Amino acid sequence: MGDTVTRPFSWGKFILGVIVALVAGFIGAFFAGLLSASVKIAAIGWLIGAAPGLIVGALGYWIRGRGGFGEGLLVGACVTALIGGICGQAMSGGLDFK
Repeated sequence: MGDTVTRPFSWGKFILGVIVALVAGFIGAFFAGLLSASVKIAAIGWLIGAAPGLIVGALGYWIRGRGGFGEGLLVGACVTALIGGICGQAMSGGLDFK
């Protein structure tokens, strides 16, 4: 099967990875949402809002196969990217009251 080294799956590490990804991702998505409020293009706002989730997802993809922590990061990052992207897009349109 090649030279890949895997460890036995641990549900505790998986849940820890999900919690870490959600907390770190939502803190990052909060600030990304504030940043996307200044953008008037909805697609760019979606990318800015989803960026923290995408970054955590890349980290989880890089460390996957080490007992469940990386897989938990991936799951949490998907939720963070989805919610952060939706909020970033909603904030980027802006309410232009004059």
